[in-house]
Amino acid sequence: MKKITRIFFSPSGTTKKVADKIAGNFKFEKEICDLLHFNDAKEFTQEDIVIVAMPVFAGRIPKTARNRLSKITGDNTKAIAVVNYGNAHVTDALLELVDVLRENNFDVIAAASTVSHHSIFDGVAVGRPDNKDIEKINEFAQKCMEKIESGESLKSELPGNRPYVDYKQLPFIVSCDVNKCVFCYDCVTICPEKAVPDDDPADVDLDACTRCTACIHICQEDARSFTGEAFEAKKPAFESANSARKEVEYYL
Repeated sequence: MKKITRIFFSPSGTTKKVADKIAGNFKFEKEICDLLHFNDAKEFTQEDIVIVAMPVFAGRIPKTARNRLSKITGDNTKAIAVVNYGNAHVTDALLELVDVLRENNFDVIAAASTVSHHSIFDGVAVGRPDNKDIEKINEFAQKCMEKIESGESLKSELPGNRPYVDYKQLPFIVSCDVNKCVFCYDCVTICPEKAVPDDDPADVDLDACTRCTACIHICQEDARSFTGEAFEAKKPAFESANSARKEVEYYL
């Protein structure tokens, strides 16, 4: 029986949910490769199928996720490329993901951009993916199965440009309310950048931090959040500018 592996980087959990929805349409043995924790070399064969799902960080796939994905190679392995974003802009992220996969000897058969509740600005894309999104995601999965049966590769032109936009470091502060923190160290364990010191989980190294939100979303006490003048000033303008609904798009 064929095997399908979900490879994802999902600090807030939304990108994993999209990958899970797509994989649920396949009646194959299923495995996962969570790039928040996985940083080793891995090889796939011609018998494998992979769903590679990445969040969009300011128009790019996250640098850490890209570096970890670069260690994963295929052997003309069928790949489905997905970027998940918070209703703002895909920019070059989908093109970049497909380029990385092709460089690593994956045969990309289809690609998609999906929408989820924004991980930083919580007033954007509330409730997404919703039923309409899931219907479109399932439709995309069915099209992917047809592409696998036909043996065809991705033919559609993708949005984006080369060279890709530069990586951006957001100026927002990630802070911890010490009155709520119970020092469970979940934030220390999950941080892919090792930006939360294990001797003081209430702190964060803002130079190392990529604002991925993993530490915020894993905190059971709601002790961690974005704060500061830059965040408070940006929030209303960003939410207003990105209030118009964007739809799931797929490319075959």
